[in-house]
Amino acid sequence: MLLDTLIFDPSPCGFPKPRVPLLPTGLDGLALNTAQPWAPTSHFRHFARGRYALREAYRLSGIGPGSTLLAPAYHCRTMLDPALALGGNVLLYPLHTNLSPNLAALDALINQSPAPVKALLATHFFGIAQDFAALAAWCIERGITLIEDGSHAFFCEHHRPAGIGGHGEFVVSSPYKFLPSPDGGLLYARDAGRLKSLSTRAPAVVNELRGMHFAWSKAAEQRNNRAALAPAHLDAELAAIAAARHSAAIDRHELAGTSADYRPDHEGYTALRFSRMLYRHPDIDSIAQRRRDHYRQWAMATMNLPYCRPLYPELPEGCIPYMFPLIIDNPEPHFTRLKQLGVPIFRWDSSAVSGCATASDYRLHLLHLPCHQSLTGRDMDWMIAAITKVGAGETAHNYS
Repeated sequence: MLLDTLIFDPSPCGFPKPRVPLLPTGLDGLALNTAQPWAPTSHFRHFARGRYALREAYRLSGIGPGSTLLAPAYHCRTMLDPALALGGNVLLYPLHTNLSPNLAALDALINQSPAPVKALLATHFFGIAQDFAALAAWCIERGITLIEDGSHAFFCEHHRPAGIGGHGEFVVSSPYKFLPSPDGGLLYARDAGRLKSLSTRAPAVVNELRGMHFAWSKAAEQRNNRAALAPAHLDAELAAIAAARHSAAIDRHELAGTSADYRPDHEGYTALRFSRMLYRHPDIDSIAQRRRDHYRQWAMATMNLPYCRPLYPELPEGCIPYMFPLIIDNPEPHFTRLKQLGVPIFRWDSSAVSGCATASDYRLHLLHLPCHQSLTGRDMDWMIAAITKVGAGETAHNYS
């Protein structure tokens, strides 16, 4: 199935690599003691990435030719890729500005569906638990499988965040976003019997070695990048960026199927042994404290800036955030300048088109900023200074 998709291609811009790690590195967030799982291992299956765990959740829910998945209009394309790879249809449901599902629109979508709706994906964006009780009841009444997307949540065998995993028949997560591992996706089934026929393949030994080398080299690279962090140099760096000529990114419509980030040859492979070993040793308290502290730093630093605002100024009690979501008024020039500085920002700027105003707005205006446990005080000071200075005033900026 092809979807009308907006593709943001930044390759003409020549953005440098981030100078601060987007995800955890080194040994941050690990403990010596082995944590105990909160459910029997029969309820879990490990995969190389969350998108391949999601494929199995979709498949077990009946997604394939002649079926439809309902997915959130604001999304990463890898949330849709597995359903498209299975030959299913995808319909996007609208979201409110706080990213909660618009329940009133779901029945109309079912009536528009070209095939029976077999599953609905509901996302806990940025690790902040959504209340899916009403949504779960709606799904049960219509015989639709609810799949909770916990890829932004610290949901793993050894930690179950409050409010996440209690409604879906399946939960999918990405532990590598919270621990310094080279890969990892997790599938949880409330009924372990649903997974009995599901088997996975072990990656080759050479991939294990590559994974360990990747983790080590990433930590070393970030140490080198950090050596150049100096808030006092930002004014000169921004002046040089403003004075230079830069090619603009390409933003285009395209009828697209699965994205380049989805690799059919990676389907069915379990996570690396090295990654699974790390997942047995999470320091939950340390991870939670540091991420919450960094999130609060971001909120305090940005809530009074004139060109941006936090999507969620406050964290719910006990939440372990994935990233800090920041809404900016003018993606150009602010997003571009931040990227040119090497600030580790992320957006879901390539996505399927829908009639959802929230998704249309957030595609380019909602930035994802890191708040993970590997960040140092120097990292935070530099990133906050960059965010502050980029929006402090407008200067000439030429594009070819």
